[in-house]
Amino acid sequence: MTKEINTNGLDCPIPLIKLKEALKESQDGEVIKVLFTCPEAVENLPNYAEEQGHEVLDFKKLGKKGWEITVKK
Repeated sequence: MTKEINTNGLDCPIPLIKLKEALKESQDGEVIKVLFTCPEAVENLPNYAEEQGHEVLDFKKLGKKGWEITVKK
């Protein structure tokens, strides 16, 4: 099951905070998808996930201002 979190329009560090909360609440093997528009999160989210031992399954740009990252706990 994939949990989707939409943080579009929210400033940093909200996307990172929401990802941290979702990972804390998730079981190993669960997948979390975060939609975001905050440019700083382009580096912060994948770096945090990898530093914490989670797998970045997908990371892509959506249109001109948005991104989507998919992380497996």
